[in-house]
Amino acid sequence: MSTDTKPWPLAVRVALRFCVSFFVVTTLYLAVSYILDFIHLPTDFRDFITDRVLFAPFEWTTKRLFGNDIVYGTLRGFIAYFSTALIGASLATIVWSVIDRRRLQYRQLHAVLRVYLRYLLAAVALGYGAAKVIPVQFPPPPLLALVTPLGEFTRMRLLWHFMGASTLYEVFCGLIEVFGGVLLLWRRTTTLGALVLAGGLTNVAVLNFAYDVGVRLNATIYVLMALVLLAPEAGRLANLFFMNQPVPPSDFARASTAGWRRRLGPVVKAAVVVVIVGRSVRTVYLEYLEQLDSLLLRPALYGIYDVEEFSRDGVLIPAGGKDRWQRFIVSEGGVTAIQWAAGGVMERYESKDDAGSGVLTLTAQPPESRVITLRYTKEPENRLLVAGRIGDGDVQARLRAVDLTKLPLRGPRR
Repeated sequence: MSTDTKPWPLAVRVALRFCVSFFVVTTLYLAVSYILDFIHLPTDFRDFITDRVLFAPFEWTTKRLFGNDIVYGTLRGFIAYFSTALIGASLATIVWSVIDRRRLQYRQLHAVLRVYLRYLLAAVALGYGAAKVIPVQFPPPPLLALVTPLGEFTRMRLLWHFMGASTLYEVFCGLIEVFGGVLLLWRRTTTLGALVLAGGLTNVAVLNFAYDVGVRLNATIYVLMALVLLAPEAGRLANLFFMNQPVPPSDFARASTAGWRRRLGPVVKAAVVVVIVGRSVRTVYLEYLEQLDSLLLRPALYGIYDVEEFSRDGVLIPAGGKDRWQRFIVSEGGVTAIQWAAGGVMERYESKDDAGSGVLTLTAQPPESRVITLRYTKEPENRLLVAGRIGDGDVQARLRAVDLTKLPLRGPRR
């Protein structure tokens, strides 16, 4: 790093003070959470430090300024929390500027800020990127999603299914985040890594705003972290991309000349890189194994069933009747759904299958508490005969399993 002691312009000094104050307010709790997670402290203690000690003052101030009904994950919550961060950082900058008005440069503090932003953003990018490269963040749409009318999805749920429907695109997005995160771990490649993440994370932030994902503030902060890393290199980048001018080496890529740092630095760097990358991959891989177990433990009756015949108290109800089942879905996660009438709302139940006796027990999801017991018999040609008592009547239905590979989102690519 340069040892130049030339005074900084006043605007640059104030900007540095503001950036430090802003990221302390908005990211310190996240950084401490990562550190505590690395050293495997008890979850309750970690949550107490990050939520009660570090984040709670931010939350309390926001609610005092904008009302107790502010919800973090909403657009109104984003505006409130972001405004609180700007107000808090501005006040801290004013006080800091008055107290420390005689200081003419902050080169050491700036170096510390860059290291902090580099490694925190790298940890975030590697975590989210690994969860896409090993596709667990956006699982494939479950069976219930495949038969739910499009208009019933929330914007966020639609985004999740859109991403999960294409593993290739999910992995591609993850590789961008992993690539940018890895580049941040070295001084020489920090600018390229920040450029990659500024583009990739801007796309993430826009998706969060466009599809009402509740982490708008986090995504915005990550983009700002990348931009702050790029800011000192703005002149060099302008010469490279727009002015067609020679670009000198970056001062930020120079290693320390101190003897002890030269010897100890590579060891510490290797340890940090191994911990950050290892933690990201391990966490995601364990989650992947859990998802894989759930796929292998799909219920024996797993599938979407069209209703061929339906009767109540021995009276056959023709197709299209409002008291007739349209579909019967045995989905992932121990959930079974009954769709009454074409295009009707699906009733969801927690299900338990006793395959030995051919009994399927359906328990309505809260706040309802009704229980339906259905006896079933498997028939040739992927058909299923179910019978039981629902409400005040006895029902019987003959079901035919849908070939899932013929559904466009489950079928092979052409």
